[in-house]
Amino acid sequence: MERKYGIDIRWMTIACFEIHADGIRILNDPSITASTCTAVTREDLGPCDIITLSHGHWDHITDMKYAVEQNHPLVLCGDKHAEPMAKWLNYTPTRIYPMYPGTELDFGPVAIRAFYGRHTDLGSGFNDEVKTLATRPWSVENPDSMEVQAWGSLEYRNYLFTFRNGTKLLIWGNDPTIEQKNMLAPVKPDIAILQLSKQDPVEMAEFAEAIGAKVVIPHHMDLRKTPEVYMPKVLKMQEEFLRRVPDGTFICPKNGEWLYL
Repeated sequence: MERKYGIDIRWMTIACFEIHADGIRILNDPSITASTCTAVTREDLGPCDIITLSHGHWDHITDMKYAVEQNHPLVLCGDKHAEPMAKWLNYTPTRIYPMYPGTELDFGPVAIRAFYGRHTDLGSGFNDEVKTLATRPWSVENPDSMEVQAWGSLEYRNYLFTFRNGTKLLIWGNDPTIEQKNMLAPVKPDIAILQLSKQDPVEMAEFAEAIGAKVVIPHHMDLRKTPEVYMPKVLKMQEEFLRRVPDGTFICPKNGEWLYL
């Protein structure tokens, strides 16, 4: 597609994205080793200045320590995550930014605003969910992560990035509920990176239209799933979005490949 927005984006796997624009490098949800269906490894990650974290579940943080040790970046996370995250990483507290809903921080090349979110329906009570999280192989190997992971079931942050050139990019990962639609309808992002895991692809296309997205990129399709399994759902979302927004753009990303938008 024509280069229009001045942003380079690379989907690594699950919700892990590298975003480069205006000289700043952002990494979202650094978890690569959790995915069993990609050849991408954490060593493929490039340098980053800022890490944004949606929530603390294992499939979003498995390579958090690695990325922090390699880059010493700023870490933006939900306010309830901040203290357990600082302890788990043993990280400099001044480089961890608790992001309350509505917090917007202007770093010069990019302003980052946090939006309130809710995890997709977990289908179980909180105590049961935490017990299940604790049985995951990565959790067993990293028991000190469990306080961070417990908060991951309660607190979620979506992020709007507004770059110096005016481009607005949204990373979002919830169910397309009415309060999410109403909250994000005024945002009208140029690029919307939207979760497509348990969500219905038709409902997700409706959501993308409702928030005024121009370019849509799905994510989180590939945890334990190959393209042969998840692509039919992606293509259905693409079909429905383009039917509703004929002048829009829908991109089916590939693990590890840069998009120059």
